[in-house]
Amino acid sequence: MKNKTALITGATGAIGSEIARLLAANQVDLMLHYNTNTEKALTIKQECEELGAFVTLFRADISVNDEIEKMFNIISESGNNPDILVNTVGISHYGLIQDISFQEWNMLLNTNVMSSFFCIKNCLPHMIRQKYGRIINISSIWGEVGSANESLYSLTKGSINSLTKSLAKELGPSGITVNAIAPGMVPSKMNDCFTNQELHIIKNEIPLHRFSKAIEIAQTVLHLIHPNSEYITGQIITIDGGFSLI
Repeated sequence: MKNKTALITGATGAIGSEIARLLAANQVDLMLHYNTNTEKALTIKQECEELGAFVTLFRADISVNDEIEKMFNIISESGNNPDILVNTVGISHYGLIQDISFQEWNMLLNTNVMSSFFCIKNCLPHMIRQKYGRIINISSIWGEVGSANESLYSLTKGSINSLTKSLAKELGPSGITVNAIAPGMVPSKMNDCFTNQELHIIKNEIPLHRFSKAIEIAQTVLHLIHPNSEYITGQIITIDGGFSLI
């Protein structure tokens, strides 16, 4: 995987930052996207550089397509383009469907779906030219089985799963694989809507009686970009301790 460059969106998140550190430790150079947390982005950049990676930071609100375009214009002007794209940006939403506003609908769709779609689109010219690319989308088990009170979030992740499968068919002839990872509960800010008692109840419902670890998601990303995994495409890989089986 040496001489490969990965663009990770949402690199300051719990999953994104863990992926960044693991790829850096495996000789993958990095383009790290973030939006508001500059201090953490700089910290992650330093950590990854200490692991031997060449790291560039990109700040953008990628729920806005104009900002995606600006980010990729800068990437293009740099003369370096990502061989690997890992879409980790996402926000959660918890509530009854009748309480969802149009503003919330737009925010979830733009952040969780539109951003991944157009980041992929902008990465493709380079990947197609070189007949190589690895695209990995971070989905959720709720994109597969749905969740009561999380209908909007589930909708967005179901869209990511469908996009993943469709693009695997479309881009396979160009040597590009497209896969998604569907985690269960991972400790992060996305779970701030739950009380400690609620989190305890959820944990006890999981067959393995614990939440997923961000490093477990990162290790699966590493596996999917490894040369030994070049025949894996169009898959939604669930990592949830059996949570979706209940």
